[in-house]
Amino acid sequence: MEKLNIKNVFRWIAVLPGAIIAGFLATFPLHWILYLVFAHNGATIMGFEFPNGINIEPIESFLTPFVISITYVLVGYKIAPEHKFKTNIILVILWIMSFISIFLFMADKVSFQARGAGGLLGLFLGLFINWKEHGKIKTI
Repeated sequence: MEKLNIKNVFRWIAVLPGAIIAGFLATFPLHWILYLVFAHNGATIMGFEFPNGINIEPIESFLTPFVISITYVLVGYKIAPEHKFKTNIILVILWIMSFISIFLFMADKVSFQARGAGGLLGLFLGLFINWKEHGKIKTI
């Protein structure tokens, strides 16, 4: 076990808010990328030509929960000073609890859509990526 120092205390305090903030900040590059590729002048990426003038709002609306959730999981893993994978599982449980509570307490105002599935897909993809990275860590 690592020695408890002030740096680690602040990292533990920063895990949840840092993961949430990073998730929402990741939507800015998503918007810029979609805008530059689809809405502005079109683009050619790897030989595939994208048309210009496409409305990016539905695409962005669909991808935003995925980007937020995968960033939330990956950043939370990186911020945690130790017990990273256990912390990651706790972050995933908190996300799922909040996801379920929305339907329990706001059932008349929300509905499950493909966007919600994208958020869950991002959550579990991030957990899988961290699990693969966690397997590379050797314990002494």
